[in-house]
Amino acid sequence: MPIRDKVILITGATSFFGRHLAEALSAQGAKLALCVRRMDAVDPTERDFLRRGIQAFVAPCDLRYEEDVVRMVHRVIRRFGRIDGVINAAAALGPHEPVIDYPVDPWRNVLATNVTGTFLVCREVLPWMHRHRFGRIVNITTQLTEEAKAEWGAYLVSNHAVEGLTQLLAAEVNQADIRVNCFDIGMPLVGAEAAEFSPRLTNGILDLLDETCEQNGERVTVERVPLHDKVTFTD
Repeated sequence: MPIRDKVILITGATSFFGRHLAEALSAQGAKLALCVRRMDAVDPTERDFLRRGIQAFVAPCDLRYEEDVVRMVHRVIRRFGRIDGVINAAAALGPHEPVIDYPVDPWRNVLATNVTGTFLVCREVLPWMHRHRFGRIVNITTQLTEEAKAEWGAYLVSNHAVEGLTQLLAAEVNQADIRVNCFDIGMPLVGAEAAEFSPRLTNGILDLLDETCEQNGERVTVERVPLHDKVTFTD
């Protein structure tokens, strides 16, 4: 299979969405590197994935800090020798407040995690992708960039920034077999809603990671993804 034996780095791996992405990629034979925010989450995450039959390299990394991202990417390279694909799925939502009431510290935290973190991961993995003349980067975004909703604050702004970053990177890597795209998951979903939509979401991301993917700098929406039988999930 095209994804088999590819090294895929997932940020936000402890989220509901991240766990299902890892499960789907493992089923396709990918080699997984999972980024978790805190050191104390490494062992529980490894145990959780092993219980699901998934073997993965788990690395701590606070995406807000450059030195953490540099260290995490170097650890993945030392383990696998390359990084073939990245899913930037980590996201901080922040408070639901109108702009006039939005506190500055959560604003900085959301932008640092969602925008600067995505930038840093892309910046650090791209030289390795260029070295191997192959790479796939999928940045997660939402429909908030198409239909603004009040009180989504810094999270909405970060979605626009990530889409702009994606287009910039796609323009800069267009001479290699490297593709950088956004995947719009719709509105952020949690719990039962996320479980219901995860197969469709994951199938779309698998398509963008595939070595046959020709899309570059595009924003793919979940509505364009067929709900086929590529992946299954366990509880």
